[in-house]
Amino acid sequence: MKRETFFMHMSDGKQIAVHRWLPDKKSTIKGIVQLSHGMNEYAMRYDGFAEFLTGAGFAVYGEDHRGHGETAASPDELGYLADVAGFQRVVLDLRQVIQKAKNDFPGKKIFLFAHSFGSFIGQSFIEQYSYDIDGCILCGTAGPRQALMCFAKFLAKLFILLGRKKKPAKLLAAISFAGYNQRFPENEGNEAWLTRDFEITQKYKNDPLCKFVPKTMFYYDMFSGMHSIHKNKAMKAIPRSFPVFMIVGSDDPVGGYGKTVEKLYEIYKKNGMSDVEYKVYPGGRHELLNETNKEEVMNDILAWIDARM
Repeated sequence: MKRETFFMHMSDGKQIAVHRWLPDKKSTIKGIVQLSHGMNEYAMRYDGFAEFLTGAGFAVYGEDHRGHGETAASPDELGYLADVAGFQRVVLDLRQVIQKAKNDFPGKKIFLFAHSFGSFIGQSFIEQYSYDIDGCILCGTAGPRQALMCFAKFLAKLFILLGRKKKPAKLLAAISFAGYNQRFPENEGNEAWLTRDFEITQKYKNDPLCKFVPKTMFYYDMFSGMHSIHKNKAMKAIPRSFPVFMIVGSDDPVGGYGKTVEKLYEIYKKNGMSDVEYKVYPGGRHELLNETNKEEVMNDILAWIDARM
């Protein structure tokens, strides 16, 4: 496997870090997988998944979203997307990287793997630009909670008006993640909600590119984006034949332990989408690719993609 990092200038002039993983022989590349990572992490956390995919003949691309990973030029930039419309900016960044990947390997099918916050970006992407890709895997995602998102937007906006736009949003973070460890009281404070793999949670806890508090504006952007993507008109914009694979752990609090994800699946089906699959992994937590059964998850993803090549 060949691994490299380069920087791309986005349409608004912002420079972002892009990571690319390739099979040793380019001639063996049969398709492309684009990664969209979650909040408080970065694309290189998917190195093991990328190695698995390159072994199966795929080129893999993943940018560090604005305010994350190597895209954040300094610690002060961590957890801040943009001054205006940050959520949509990340969607547009993703589209630009996807276009780069398609230009690098013309004619190859491309699939989006989108996790957590990155899955909300992914939902928005397939509502706007589904014609750019051939399918999408939504991992650790969530479905509609419109009333909650309206209140969350209001609260974040209030803090912005109080001059905390670029300040770490400690209260919003505490509210957003309150109760995530309630099913795992013996591991309180150890990020146990992420995965059953204790070693992974400790690495996450000690990683400065993961353990930071996003700015108030980030939360406003995220809450606004989550509210927008779950409007009926937005969800109906996804073509009926577009393939979506939704995967979730039964113990993942982000999607309400599967409840809101199942709701999203039902909405997609009600909208007439004919190629939507939904799988729950018993005992799985938020980061399925870092779970104790990650090989099963990866093989399921690969089988789903291969069936649509």
